[in-house]
Amino acid sequence: MRSNTYLNATIEERILSSDRPRRIWITGASNGLGHALAEALLEQGCKVALSVRNRDDAHPLETDYPGRVLVLAGDLHQLPQARRACATLTEQWQAIDGLIVNAGTCDYLPLPITQTLLQDVVRSNLAAASHCLEGALPLLDKGRAPQVVGILSAYSALQLGEPGQPRRPANSIASLFEDARPLLVAHGIDLTIVAPQTPAQAMNTATAIPDEWDASSAASAILQRLGERPQQLTLQALAVNELWPLPK
Repeated sequence: MRSNTYLNATIEERILSSDRPRRIWITGASNGLGHALAEALLEQGCKVALSVRNRDDAHPLETDYPGRVLVLAGDLHQLPQARRACATLTEQWQAIDGLIVNAGTCDYLPLPITQTLLQDVVRSNLAAASHCLEGALPLLDKGRAPQVVGILSAYSALQLGEPGQPRRPANSIASLFEDARPLLVAHGIDLTIVAPQTPAQAMNTATAIPDEWDASSAASAILQRLGERPQQLTLQALAVNELWPLPK
């Protein structure tokens, strides 16, 4: 756990205390929003670890940004593969400064979208997020101004199982992140949850940014605000069919 002196230092002081590029782990980086976030961070000079389903998905970024891309191929909802990803990060980087859990923004969902498919999306992303949070904590603990970002979609934010049951970390990815917040804060790690909504939904206290989103513009809006370290960041779409999955 970090000392009080470290916790009381400003974010700017911690970030500017080293010339080392920030090291960011992004899950769901094969395409869509995760890929756009990775590309934008690489353009900013960061080193980025890409969790992708197939190694070939990362080849364009590996080619364009030699020496700054670490490819972690595999399915993170499978615990052995998630542990292997964390072991590779430990071996190669020893620490990370940020974890972006791009939790099922669902650019890849096949049609038709059935209830069974949605439950599979929730279940797999819930498991992957849980594995990544657990495995990344020791790496973030050694990072510089560490931050976790959980990005939800209209699909991955659904509740697993019967909707009438109370939301808890075992059936809700949003609850999983919120339940992890006290532990992360105790370790000096900020947590930002990013989620979409429409004007018809009840507005919450999070900042809502209305727009017609694509992967690039959503990535830009998210990264512009992450420096402020908000607890929540809401992207507002004009209609439900404009929520993630984002248009190609």
